[in-house]
Amino acid sequence: MKNYLVLYNPGLCGTWLTWLINQHKNFPQYKLKDKNYINDKEETKPLDVGCFGSDWYTYQHISKDSDYYLNNYHSNLDDEFGKRSTLNYTFEENRRIRPMCERNNESFTKDCVKILPNHGCFRDYHRLEKFNTINQKLLKKITDDMQPEKIIVPVFNSENDTLIKRWVIYLDNNHKLKILIFDELVYWEKNWNEWSDYVIQDNPYGNNVHYVDIEKLTSGDNDEYLKLCEAIDETPIDNIQEDITAYRNILSEVAEQYDRINK
Repeated sequence: MKNYLVLYNPGLCGTWLTWLINQHKNFPQYKLKDKNYINDKEETKPLDVGCFGSDWYTYQHISKDSDYYLNNYHSNLDDEFGKRSTLNYTFEENRRIRPMCERNNESFTKDCVKILPNHGCFRDYHRLEKFNTINQKLLKKITDDMQPEKIIVPVFNSENDTLIKRWVIYLDNNHKLKILIFDELVYWEKNWNEWSDYVIQDNPYGNNVHYVDIEKLTSGDNDEYLKLCEAIDETPIDNIQEDITAYRNILSEVAEQYDRINK
């Protein structure tokens, strides 16, 4: 099995990117789940997406009372590994007990995962507003454990604010994550650009990394997509632009709400 790892700064579409990679021929083709919210027009619309088959809770103490445990794992965890009070699994264990109903391809020879809850191996992942550097000890533990063929990192190098507006609305609807910032669009553009410069120039994730310009990819830039295919050694998906457009529509609709309420 060839494994790929997506590490990302929250807000930079890391879950969707993980799902997109997994749709290729030799991957599990995990299902995509909409995470809905009620918008300003009282409509139920997607705010975020989930790709639950790709989730790996890494060495963390996640309660068995959590929704994720109850909805996905409670039926087979105890049978497989005995009773544990937390979701605290190695890569091999996690892959063995992931929900089987989440994948569409049983003959896969590759797999792409993202880590939870610390999506980017940050030193302080509880502080989203900080300029977060990489926890090298945690990164080494994760990469030693799973031995990824390639690390995939989405970066932001744009003045297009669609992704930023979607992120601000996401934070507004997740009170645990809400951050009081005076000029949110300016702040997050600066934060994401500086963080992207840091990971590209300083290589904190190492040299075995492919960087994805997430603004280009979510906008349907074919060259950016072909670079990703080369990084994961896969042939392009014929209808990839349909998948990209569907996700871009989610981002754009949420960004439109930002515009409406901030006239």
